[in-house]
Amino acid sequence: MAGASVKVAVRVRPFNSREMGKESKCIIQMSGNTTTIINPKQPKESKSFNFDYSYWSHTTVRAAPAS
Repeated sequence: MAGASVKVAVRVRPFNSREMGKESKCIIQMSGNTTTIINPKQPKESKSFNFDYSYWSHTTVRAAPAS
């Protein structure tokens, strides 16, 4: 299929009841189409990924990645 392209989307979903019961913390941050995953054991360590579309559905406020 010449000229075909794939678009990739990511969504941060709300915590389920089990995660809320365990008082889990959201380790995902989004800024535009960049999604960052923070290592909860080493908060200064993170990995960032770029997607075509990023959707925030979590119940907490979306935070921009820490510099």
